[in-house]
Amino acid sequence: LKLQFLYFIEHKKTFKKKLFLKIAAMDGPLVCKLLTNLTQVDGGLSAASLRPTNITMESDKYVCIRDVSKDAAGNDQNSIVIVDLSAPGAVKPNSRHRMLPTDAAIMNPVSKVLALRNGQDIQIFNLDMKARMKSTKMPEQVVFMKWISPVQIALVTPNAVYHWSMEGEAEPVVMFQRNQKDAQILNYRTDADAQWLLLIGITPDASRKGVIELFSVDKGVTRTIDGHAVCFCEFKPPGATAAINLMCIANGTGDAPSCFIAEVPRPNQSVSGTFNKVTTPIPIHEPGDFPVGMHSNDKQGLIYIIFRSGWVYVLDVQTGTMVHQEKINGSPESVAVFLSTGDTGSGGLISVNIKGEVRMAHINESTIVQWVAQKLGNQALAVRIATSADLGGADELFVSRFNMLIQSNQIEPAVKLCCEAPRQMLRTPQVLQRFQSMPVAPGGQPPQTLYFKYIMEHSKLNAHESVELAKVMLTKQQGIDFVKRYLEDKKLEESEELGDIVAPADHQLALQIYFKSKAHWKIINVLLQQKDWKNILDYVKREKELNLDSIELLEKVFAMGNPEGASELAQALNQEPSTAATLDHNRVLEMFVTKNAIRPATAYLLEVLKENQPEHGALQTRLLEINLMYSPPQVADKILEQFKLSYYDALKVAQLCERAQLFQRALENYNKHQRDQDYAESTLADLKRVIINTHVITQEWLCDFFQHLSKEDALACLNELMSNNVAQNYKLCVQVAIKNYEVLGAESLMDMFLSFKHYESLYYFLWSIIRPKAQSQEGCSDPEVHYRYIEAAANVGQMAEVERMTRESDFYPAEKTKNFLKEKRLQDLWPFINVCDKHNFMDEMVRFLYDTKNLAYIDMYIQKKAPMKTPLVVGSLLDVGCQEDYIKKLVVSVGSMAPIEELVEEVEKRNRLRMLQDWLESRLQTSQDQGLYNALAKIYVDTNQNAKQFLTENVGKYDPTIVGKYCENRDPNLAVLAYEQGQCDKELIEVTGRNGMFKQQARYLVVRQDPELWAFVLETEEQEPYRKSLIDAVVATALPEAKKAEEVSVTVKAFMQANLPEYLTTLLEKIVLQGDEKSEFRNNRYLQNLLILTAINSSSPKVMDYIQRLDNFDTKTIAEIASKAGLFEEAFIIYKKENMNAEAIEVLLQDLQNLERARDFAEKVSLPEVWAQVGKAELQKDDVSLAISSFIKADDATQAQAVINAVVASNDKEKYADLVKYLVMARSGSKQKDENIDTELCYAYCITNRLTDLEDFLKNSNLAKVGDVGQRCYQEQLYDAAKLCFSTVSNFPFLAKTHMKLGQFQLAIDAAGRTNSVDTWKEVCYACVDAEEFRLAAIAAQHVIVVADELDGLIFFFESRGRVEELIGLLKQGLSSERAHVGMFTELGILYAKYKHDKLMEHIKLWKNRLNAHKLVTVCEQYHHWAEIRYVHCKNEEWDRACSVMMDHSVLSWDHEIFKDAIARVSSLELCYNGVGFYLEEHPDLVNDLLITVIKRVDPERVVTEVTQKSKATGLHLLIVIRPYLESVQEANHKKVNSALNRLYIEEEDYDSLRKSLELYDQVDQLDLALELDQHDLLEMRRLGAWLYKKNGKYMQAIELSKRDKLYQDAMSTAAESGDKKVVENLVRFFTDNDLKECFSACLFTCYDYIQPDVALELAWRHNVYDFAMPYIIQVLREYIDKIDDVSHQLRDAKEQAEKHVQSAQPMGPTGPSQGPLLISQQPTMPYQGYNNAQSFQPQY
Repeated sequence: LKLQFLYFIEHKKTFKKKLFLKIAAMDGPLVCKLLTNLTQVDGGLSAASLRPTNITMESDKYVCIRDVSKDAAGNDQNSIVIVDLSAPGAVKPNSRHRMLPTDAAIMNPVSKVLALRNGQDIQIFNLDMKARMKSTKMPEQVVFMKWISPVQIALVTPNAVYHWSMEGEAEPVVMFQRNQKDAQILNYRTDADAQWLLLIGITPDASRKGVIELFSVDKGVTRTIDGHAVCFCEFKPPGATAAINLMCIANGTGDAPSCFIAEVPRPNQSVSGTFNKVTTPIPIHEPGDFPVGMHSNDKQGLIYIIFRSGWVYVLDVQTGTMVHQEKINGSPESVAVFLSTGDTGSGGLISVNIKGEVRMAHINESTIVQWVAQKLGNQALAVRIATSADLGGADELFVSRFNMLIQSNQIEPAVKLCCEAPRQMLRTPQVLQRFQSMPVAPGGQPPQTLYFKYIMEHSKLNAHESVELAKVMLTKQQGIDFVKRYLEDKKLEESEELGDIVAPADHQLALQIYFKSKAHWKIINVLLQQKDWKNILDYVKREKELNLDSIELLEKVFAMGNPEGASELAQALNQEPSTAATLDHNRVLEMFVTKNAIRPATAYLLEVLKENQPEHGALQTRLLEINLMYSPPQVADKILEQFKLSYYDALKVAQLCERAQLFQRALENYNKHQRDQDYAESTLADLKRVIINTHVITQEWLCDFFQHLSKEDALACLNELMSNNVAQNYKLCVQVAIKNYEVLGAESLMDMFLSFKHYESLYYFLWSIIRPKAQSQEGCSDPEVHYRYIEAAANVGQMAEVERMTRESDFYPAEKTKNFLKEKRLQDLWPFINVCDKHNFMDEMVRFLYDTKNLAYIDMYIQKKAPMKTPLVVGSLLDVGCQEDYIKKLVVSVGSMAPIEELVEEVEKRNRLRMLQDWLESRLQTSQDQGLYNALAKIYVDTNQNAKQFLTENVGKYDPTIVGKYCENRDPNLAVLAYEQGQCDKELIEVTGRNGMFKQQARYLVVRQDPELWAFVLETEEQEPYRKSLIDAVVATALPEAKKAEEVSVTVKAFMQANLPEYLTTLLEKIVLQGDEKSEFRNNRYLQNLLILTAINSSSPKVMDYIQRLDNFDTKTIAEIASKAGLFEEAFIIYKKENMNAEAIEVLLQDLQNLERARDFAEKVSLPEVWAQVGKAELQKDDVSLAISSFIKADDATQAQAVINAVVASNDKEKYADLVKYLVMARSGSKQKDENIDTELCYAYCITNRLTDLEDFLKNSNLAKVGDVGQRCYQEQLYDAAKLCFSTVSNFPFLAKTHMKLGQFQLAIDAAGRTNSVDTWKEVCYACVDAEEFRLAAIAAQHVIVVADELDGLIFFFESRGRVEELIGLLKQGLSSERAHVGMFTELGILYAKYKHDKLMEHIKLWKNRLNAHKLVTVCEQYHHWAEIRYVHCKNEEWDRACSVMMDHSVLSWDHEIFKDAIARVSSLELCYNGVGFYLEEHPDLVNDLLITVIKRVDPERVVTEVTQKSKATGLHLLIVIRPYLESVQEANHKKVNSALNRLYIEEEDYDSLRKSLELYDQVDQLDLALELDQHDLLEMRRLGAWLYKKNGKYMQAIELSKRDKLYQDAMSTAAESGDKKVVENLVRFFTDNDLKECFSACLFTCYDYIQPDVALELAWRHNVYDFAMPYIIQVLREYIDKIDDVSHQLRDAKEQAEKHVQSAQPMGPTGPSQGPLLISQQPTMPYQGYNNAQSFQPQY
């Protein structure tokens, strides 16, 4: 068998080698494919459109065609046809856009943006938005244009090359001037950094010589070289640390076309020196052929050159080796290719020929390595390609090299080779086993240790390597810590096997590994054992591929003997939205109920039903049903109490509750059922049946329950309760009625209680609702309720309550209650008395009590309860004819408590007043009540018992108006007496006038002396009939009898006030002139005055006579009155007669206004006071000079201020000379100096220009306000006088101003220096500037600028006058001052910002610490000095603002290094993301450098999101720009980062990087990615898809994909890994069905363990492949034979052991073994094969 098996192995190797050679001979290394034909576009193309000038292809995404066709009328129709090459299928989708005629059209390489050229006009359109994005007009004709990036176009004119960005408002920028202006432009290329610019063209002559203008942006130099096609390549030479920039040039001119490859430096770098220039000759197959395109595949390190004839040449970029050459036209004839572009998907190229064919050519990655190794025999090149591109095909080379190294014991090179080998082909379990089996060199490390160490230093261990390392580490002490550290460092690959190994040492770490390796069932098993239900659900939710049946999961948990855990898990499943929708609650419930787990079932249902939704009605019913049937009733009661359940079957639950004797819940649910049915179905009978169980229903609950019943049902239930054992239930009914009476209605409840004649219930009910429930509340105020309460209280004998209610209640119906109490005939009549007393039924009460012989109640009522109502009671008693003696006794018993006035009024009404005389007289001893005296006065007047004496002696004790009114009709004299005593004026006037008693009236008026009363009788119309009689009585009787002058005076004044002068004059003449000479009234001053005054008012001609005849009047007063009355001569005579010269001169001046007569009078009397009056009058007449003369004669200095004011008002300098005289007189005549006089004298000297006198005055002592005078002089421009004043008072500020006014600027500086006032310095400075004295202005300004508050004003002054240079100079000079402040440095910076920008930065850097940054930045913003603003922000560590400025104004302020430094320090992380967006827009070449700077601050996933959104917004593929950054952060294993990189790898067809990414970083939707790779055009990508299917357990999909690509070895390994016999059998059948005999044979051994021999034998027989199946059959037979031999040996051994056991079990007798038969009881007992006890059973899951 061994020999046969070895033969099979060798046969297999030979077969594989033959198969490989066959495949290699069939498949070339170049894949050529026709993508589409442009003539198949919708609407077709005209023949003229298939010209090189009409077709452009800027990328592998779009082809743009300018089509010119004819319409039906023969007119030209211009349109642009855009063909989408990225769409699948031979016929590509295309769109046609009608446009005006254009010279050229090019599509953006990544988005639907179209650029059009028409002469000098260039326009850019967004086809999706159907809008023009940008346009420009070039200075000359544009001959060629090309997109050099998604946002930038190169424009070539006859003289120059321009770059134009479609972003912002930028215009085209000249890059360099053309040297070869005659060349026809073919292409324009730039390197990745846009530092090397190449313009490719051909000469117009027949030679078609290629000309390339190479321009270096760094050096600004242009060089012309030969060549037709150019490309740039990023290549990393062996041993180099970074990729270098290679420039490749293809030249087809001459007899020896060639390709030249050389390194070109990057910006600010030099050539690395790691690459040698290469020149490779290119064979020409057709004469006149030349290159039309050149493209590089950086990943493979290959260059594609396509010639016009369609020949494609593939060269190695490192050595220039020609890898392959092939014609791709698809036909032997020559079809000219005129256009090509690189294919980002395959790494090859796409070309367009003149037939409109669009073809693609690229290297076949599955065969290129074998091709190079076998066909070219270049093993080194094959290894390089395989290594750099991570391709297969050189496996044997690597294996042989590895074997050689191992055999020569070169461990380290062998390890390095394993690490560098593509696709980890040497990192297999077999290779690792070889290292493990190798001996350890003396003093060295084990080979496997070197292996692990080297790989972890350069990459990451794969799954098997990680397991092997863990096995080794866990055998050591603290080995688990090393494993943890390696996992944290991402050096180990997590797998299920690794988790199994780590689990015994660290359970939690194993769980983490399971999570990373997607070992779903292991994770769930661990979490189940930990009873971590929440994490189970979280995990199930997170792992979308898990499709767990919730019931199965719950049953598994239940089987663990943990129903509570199952309940918790079920609750968690219900809380999870993804599982709640599919969770069958009924199945879960039945699972619990069938196993009698009621409590867990209840907990689960409570969680499910917590939302109380209508669709859960059945579950709610089920919840209550199981607990009412299988649990204690209290459980259901608590559920109904604590949980809100609204949609269960209330009727069913009510019946169950009634059966369980939960009568309260039964009532609730019967009522709920009725409400749910909208009262369509009555449950009143059920309610009445249950409600009578009051012995188990709490009273409080029942009271609340009635609130939920309808009114009719509630009353019916109350009737039921009252009908059933009223003695027991009436109190309950009362409580229900009390709590619900507002709903049920008090009237209905009262009727119910009355229907049972149960007044006790009624009483308690009404007592509760009437009394206030709280101090802030009031009881029921229904009158009927109060009445019924009184009625019930009376019926139950609660008389005290009846009495209280009748006394306190305000709501009962009085009439009804009174009648009830009268009819009730209570023994206690106080309730009846209360009602009558409260509601004023006094007459009825008295009559009832009098009629019922209950006079004692009247006595008690008056004496104790209501003595104030004695008058009403007495009145009623008099009305009913009660005896007078009883009434008198009753009144006496009340005594002083009875109100006198009301009692007198009641008795007086009935004309029985005398009855009270004795009681009233008795009250005089103790009372001074006015009513008492009024009553006695009335009695005395009626009885004529000394009434006058009583009225006279008791003045003030009685009311004179009442008594007088009472006496008017009985005795007017008594009425006058009463009115007179009480001074009842109007009443007395009325009664005397009505009765003709004018003498009494006159005497009363004279004696009363009341002007208002006199006015009433003398002036009112109602007294007109009596006035003449009254005046006669006054003149004839009252005045002659008067003894007091005041009485006469008041009377006279009253006549005067009444305007009765004729009567008054006669009266006064009779008294004063005609009276008795001895009479005191004749010489009475007052009467003389009155006489003269009366004459002045009524008879002025008599005044002069009275003045001359009378001599005892008030002269001054009379004179004043006469003067006021216009009798000026009479007044002058009175003053002159009394020598009152001052008053006399005043009459002349003011009243007569005769100034000449006044001067004459002054001359005669020659008195100072008279001259003073004359001077005042002259002063008023503006005769200032005469007035001054008069004041001087009067020696009157008191009028100094008036004189001064008059002179000032005249504004006459000549009058100031007179003023000097007056002021000198005033100053010399005054004992004390006056400040005002001195001040005005000083000013008078100034204004009269008497400067000498002024100096003398100022030298002598004075009180003048010299400073104020100086101010006035300054204001009136008297600067010389002002200078003397300011000098005297040392007012240096104004002295400086005065000097300035006089043009004495140096003296002004000196004065300002003495005052040291900023305001003064400022004014001096301003004046010097206006006078152009800039030297002096600078001196003054130095004192101003050091004051921060004044600096702004000074700067504004200088700027407004255009003196900026002088301002800058003085500020610079001031910076050296010790008092220099921040404002000076800031303002100087602001001036630089405004006027001298070139000095601004220097100033900021020099004084950065002494600037007001905010203010300076504000000004710089106005003038757009953004670089300076950025500098200020950076120095102030305002990094956020600095970054914002650089982003918002990048042209002027951005600097990459500064931005990186600032962005790393910003406080707002949002700025970091904004910065990334900014770099993507403006500096995409530096964005990775920026991202590396902020790598620790930004979230990589958000970066991916932001860049993706920006890509969608701009239509650019920006993720490819940040690929280096993404690769640097991929170690964190972020899902979005992984997805983005994987997407890039797929787009670039970089399957090596994709495989590496998927192997190292598992956070990605692998199945979605596998589905995408399943349809990929590239074989290796599809292999990755199959690998992902296999990795995720989708073995069938993996195998199908491998079979489709004829990768049968992959299919076999996948089937073997699946371990599924069915999968393996299907694969084997596939091989036999498709006549793949060798594969059938190989599969039998690859999947040996999973193939049934009968299946293999059957297939071999059916398909006649015995030879290929024979080795397998032989091996199977050998194994079966070995197994049979083993079984036979085991059976033989077992038989021998049994025989020995039987022999030893036979019973022994006394002499030996018994010969009798073996009894059953003696048979040997078989040992129990199970577990000894329950604890030994440990279920395994």
